[in-house]
Amino acid sequence: MRAFLPLIALAGCASSAEGEPRPGGQLQADPNHGPLVLELFTSQGCSSCPPADRLAQKLASPTVVPLAFHVDYWNDLGWADPFSLPAWTQRQHDYANALGDNRVYTPELVVGGAAGLVGSQEAAITRAIAGAARPAALPASATWGKSSVKVTATAPADADVFVAVWQDSTQTKVERGENAGESLVSDHVVRRFERVATAGHAGSIEVAIDPSWKTGAVAFAQRPDKRIVASALLPR
Repeated sequence: MRAFLPLIALAGCASSAEGEPRPGGQLQADPNHGPLVLELFTSQGCSSCPPADRLAQKLASPTVVPLAFHVDYWNDLGWADPFSLPAWTQRQHDYANALGDNRVYTPELVVGGAAGLVGSQEAAITRAIAGAARPAALPASATWGKSSVKVTATAPADADVFVAVWQDSTQTKVERGENAGESLVSDHVVRRFERVATAGHAGSIEVAIDPSWKTGAVAFAQRPDKRIVASALLPR
């Protein structure tokens, strides 16, 4: 018996209500605040996930940063997602525990570490973004090299700092499973996730990257209750 089962979101990508702000467009740039971090738990083996993947990219802006964490619990159901990792599945379980949920499912979008909802429901996500607490600006910087990025940050007193490095413009021809025959193109696919600094301290880390990746990164401070309280975009 599986330790957990995916709950497949059957709802499609809903359109925004008339007069509602466009996703990602309702947060104004503010030097006192960092970008809102959205974490999409997704899988190439789930037929409900491609619409959520596309919506996440639609949400992307300098003030809203989506991160696609590909989970591995679909891998034995026909297609092994090449971007999936057990660590990403564990991160989703950690959110389920923190948010008082008794399940994990795809596609799930976690907004600012504070709320989870179905990742393809555009109108609900737009409202969640508009109502989310804005993270503070995080003191962080990145030095990009050909095969690594060095990230330096100072953590607030109550939160550790992490960096997520993503790959853009990934393309996969899915041969089996629910998305068999599809060529899936994805951006903001998380490839590296590391702790930079512990609460109340400064720190730095050098993260290895593949020179062929089209990459970007975001650093963020996350409290033990999983809320993201500060962030900084680290473009290449």
